Amino acid sequence: MSSALRIGFLGAGHIATYHSKSLRHAARDLNIDIVRAGVHDVDRSRAEAFAAASGHTVMDSEAAVIDSCDAVYVCTWTSEHLRLATMAAEQGRAVFCEKPLAPDLDSARRLTDVLETSGVVHQVGLVLRHSPAYLWARDLVRDSRAGRVMTVVFRDDQFIPIQGHYASTWRADRERAGSGTLIEHSIHDVDMLHAVIGPIGSVSARQAHFHGIDGIEDVVTAAISFDGGAPSATGSLTSIWHDNLSRPSLRRVEIFCERRYIAIEGDWFGPVTWSDSDGSSGSLQGDELVAATAVLVPGHANPDAAFVQSVLSGSPAYPSARVALRAHEVVDAMYRSAAVGGDAMAVGAHAFTIRRATVDEVRPLRLDVLRRGMANQTVTFDGDDDRDTIHLAAFDHDGRCVATSTWLARAAAHRPDATAWQLRGMATDRTLQGTGLGGRLLRAGLDAARSAGVRTVWANARDAALDFYRAHGFTVVGDGFIEAVTQLPHHVVEIDL
Repeated sequence: MSSALRIGFLGAGHIATYHSKSLRHAARDLNIDIVRAGVHDVDRSRAEAFAAASGHTVMDSEAAVIDSCDAVYVCTWTSEHLRLATMAAEQGRAVFCEKPLAPDLDSARRLTDVLETSGVVHQVGLVLRHSPAYLWARDLVRDSRAGRVMTVVFRDDQFIPIQGHYASTWRADRERAGSGTLIEHSIHDVDMLHAVIGPIGSVSARQAHFHGIDGIEDVVTAAISFDGGAPSATGSLTSIWHDNLSRPSLRRVEIFCERRYIAIEGDWFGPVTWSDSDGSSGSLQGDELVAATAVLVPGHANPDAAFVQSVLSGSPAYPSARVALRAHEVVDAMYRSAAVGGDAMAVGAHAFTIRRATVDEVRPLRLDVLRRGMANQTVTFDGDDDRDTIHLAAFDHDGRCVATSTWLARAAAHRPDATAWQLRGMATDRTLQGTGLGGRLLRAGLDAARSAGVRTVWANARDAALDFYRAHGFTVVGDGFIEAVTQLPHHVVEIDL
């Protein structure tokens, strides 16, 4: 691709205008030519006003915009993100998708799968990943002098954005928005809790509807427990949509570590203040904060410039849909908790039930993960129906099989006399890979093997998965080989119990 980049917009509202202005700075900072391609909006007058201000060309269809550009910004209401990003990805266009990915977790998973499977450069509008304030706070948290994080208090409030300069009336429509302040606004906050503190393990939430808009909550308060060793950090998140138009959108975050206190005010330029147990303290804001975090920024300090750089170089952009999906999983758990009066809900690998499954329950996931794109679609294994075979799988709260494994009473060729099980068909839903779910399922299978008196577990492992098995105590045995069905390089791995 040349240094001239054609960018189109689907949606021409408030957030599209923000990105268009940011792209002007990106073009100047990167010294590149950004060609203003097509723009389409369901409100043609809005598209015309956007075009007059930005130099884009109003087009009559979404397809025409996609045809006109190399990269497209999806800035419509949330329920359209999946359809439009899919259209763009199918045409090989780079995609910048506004947050949230989708109005519900299932659609967010489908969108993540579409973008990752297509291989197009993509980025999600979780722009606080580039914020100097949060980057500096993360650095302060990771400093060993701070000690362990004990708790975090996160408050986020703004006037409900169906009014004022936002004028996003669609946010009062649950079919378009999905829900209210938590998913539409505080998905940023959940993402920052991940980025600054770490993965969230469980949540308990309550919600309220002061505006009386069906399905659109305007207050959410959640108690949070983070993953980690005992004791694990806790926290709280309060998200509010009020009617005080004189008050700008504001966040305040307080982080209490064993030997350090950190406060963040201001989404981008701070100030960030801190004080330590030895009596020392500090504060950074504005240009000083930007300078101090220059080496911490992922890519370019301007999120839109970072996207442009990735598109031109063909390299992965950040944050990706998979990063955003982790925040969606937490948001979904908070909504499920609030729906039942605040019961605790697990998040991540702990959110799934592991149990014995039937072979019919595990074969669809085998097909989707292990045979995807292959000519050979066989998912029936020799020994599937043997009396001693165990199919162990993980299921989500809707009963969907999301990870699977099959354990056969079978010795390895290199150790024919060992009391052994063979592990086959280890597969995790693509959108859940990297969450720790596969490791949890593997450990459950190894525990079952120990209980059965098995001395050794072995597998024919894809070379791409060898690091996963090594991390769980397996060793690689012998030379590699090409497996007959997949035609992929494999090695035998084993672990003694």
